[in-house]
Amino acid sequence: MASSIETTSTTTTLKNNGNTYLSADTNDVVALANPLPLASGGTSGGTAAAAAAAIAPIQLQTAVATTSGTAFNFTGIPAGVKRINVLFNEVSTNGSSIVLIRLGDSGGIETSGYICNSWTANTNNTASTAGFLLGGSGGGTWERSGIATICTISSNRWQFAYAGSAGSAGGAEVGGGTKATSATLDRLQITTVNGSDAFDAGSVNISWEF
Repeated sequence: MASSIETTSTTTTLKNNGNTYLSADTNDVVALANPLPLASGGTSGGTAAAAAAAIAPIQLQTAVATTSGTAFNFTGIPAGVKRINVLFNEVSTNGSSIVLIRLGDSGGIETSGYICNSWTANTNNTASTAGFLLGGSGGGTWERSGIATICTISSNRWQFAYAGSAGSAGGAEVGGGTKATSATLDRLQITTVNGSDAFDAGSVNISWEF
């Protein structure tokens, strides 16, 4: 049986050997009988997030200048992300409060429940339950450059690791920690421990992987 086009008052259907492969209704809704392949811009039957992961495993977002303000929010992190990298380029503030990262979900940014320890060369280790710290101390003249990696270990439990430099004045920095979000993670925030020191230099960006 050859291909055919069947039309009703509401729907036009394209068939091949009696099998429907495309239909369009009067509301301009087009339906495919089979998922469109990834190579053709479709999802191959999976979610849009899964299709994006197959096409571009590492998805870099748009860098934000950290030259003013006290906090920066990255939102729209899709469900299914397994790893987030937070990239710092010569970020500094006008005070001595430590820079930190907070996670969030549909309920907002979460400010408690973190387990974190972080260290800056020649200073004491600093612990935090309010966020993931970049280093063990602050410094208004320090320009932080490094990568913080946040990975899921199971469900909404996230692990944190940081390695970077606080510039020639601060030295090397490392840190680690864990946090369970109350729901699916979809955002994170860059701020300081006291929440009032203003950023005055550098930029920050994030990337995610499925």
